[in-house]
Amino acid sequence: MRMLMALALLTMSTSGCATAVSSACPHEVAYTPEQEMQAADELGVLPRDGMIRGTFLPDYGRLRDQARACRGYVAGRNALTAR
Repeated sequence: MRMLMALALLTMSTSGCATAVSSACPHEVAYTPEQEMQAADELGVLPRDGMIRGTFLPDYGRLRDQARACRGYVAGRNALTAR
């Protein structure tokens, strides 16, 4: 009986790992081309190996990639509906 209970608990706990899109996925902010150009100009004067360009921006890029992956987007298209 204990084995059956353990098996039932294990089955229920792993069923939460389904590959459905979660509503808890964050959405990244969309920027206008003008905002992107201004940001590029401002970044151009910062040192390449400084904290902003060397650490913060790569981290932010990874977070945006993770947000897109969480929602099932790959390379600008929805991978869930592109089957």
